[in-house]
Amino acid sequence: RSSAASDVYKRQSYYGAARNPWDLNKVPGGSSGGSAAAVAADLCAMATGTDTGGSIRQPAAFCGVTGLKPSYGRVSRWGMIAYASSLDQAGPLCKSAEDAALLLNVMAGVDNKDSTSIDLPAEDFSATLNDSLDGLRVGLPKQYFTAELNPAIAAIIKTAVGELEALGATVVEIDLPNSELALSAYYVIAPAEASTNLSRFDGVRYGYRCEEPKDLEDLYKRSRSEGFGEEVKRRIMIGTYALSAGFYDAYYRKAQKIRRLVKDDYARAFEQVDVIIGPTTPSPAFGLASIKDSVTMYLEDIYTIALNLAGLPGMSVPAGYVDGLPIGMQIVASDFAEAKLLNVCLLYTSPSPRDRQKSR
Repeated sequence: RSSAASDVYKRQSYYGAARNPWDLNKVPGGSSGGSAAAVAADLCAMATGTDTGGSIRQPAAFCGVTGLKPSYGRVSRWGMIAYASSLDQAGPLCKSAEDAALLLNVMAGVDNKDSTSIDLPAEDFSATLNDSLDGLRVGLPKQYFTAELNPAIAAIIKTAVGELEALGATVVEIDLPNSELALSAYYVIAPAEASTNLSRFDGVRYGYRCEEPKDLEDLYKRSRSEGFGEEVKRRIMIGTYALSAGFYDAYYRKAQKIRRLVKDDYARAFEQVDVIIGPTTPSPAFGLASIKDSVTMYLEDIYTIALNLAGLPGMSVPAGYVDGLPIGMQIVASDFAEAKLLNVCLLYTSPSPRDRQKSR
């Protein structure tokens, strides 16, 4: 690989760049890109990932696999390195809805080591995979089909919606008026929580430790400056600033109010529809080191972040190709309705979904 690409991506991942199996000069998505690439390249049958703002769904879209972010609390976060505790959620990356259901059956459940995990009755997510889609109400948010979206992806998503209509679904246009605020709110809340969570990585108990520190202060400073990459440092600084005296109300508290507005938008939408459909990403996988500034990189999560703020389940499903690269369709459901997501995913991605429905 080129030294330039290597230098840029080593600043993001300690071990260097993961590569997209569809094109080794493209990114596989982040931060679960390694898991998605491994599944796409048939290095494993299924993998786990973590999603704080789209980090299961974006890699799934870029690598042409199925990725599911469960509802917040559905899967224990015990054992994960906490980034933003109120947003982080673990989930499966697989080749199919069947595999995702099997893996979620194992992953889901209450855990007394994670106070945020939800105590719900055990559920077999495979049981309703083949349920009919007759009468399914599909919501299309007008905010998802804007100038930021690659026109070829928009056309593929609309074709996919037509496939769902052929399977018995009806389409309803919905409004998510606070969607445009979600990105800004996320990049206040997530760094604020990260600045607190990552303070434990000080070179004392675990993690990276610098060599031959002169004293305790030198140990702290050098371990953190050497062990954290540029983007991690940037987010810690942003979060610390947002939580500082004089700025807490102006930034963090206001972002939490926006979070509630986003959650309420989805609650109103799910009074009209059963699932919401849209693109997972605004573009196909981009080139290694092709995006130079962080703000442009953040915009790649424009369609995924709101679900983490709202705590809702969502998944990316392979929907087609643009310039020879896979793109994903995002399906969103109400709280703890993962079974419905998997049902829609299976029937949409089946080789002959109409024949499958007719045979029932």
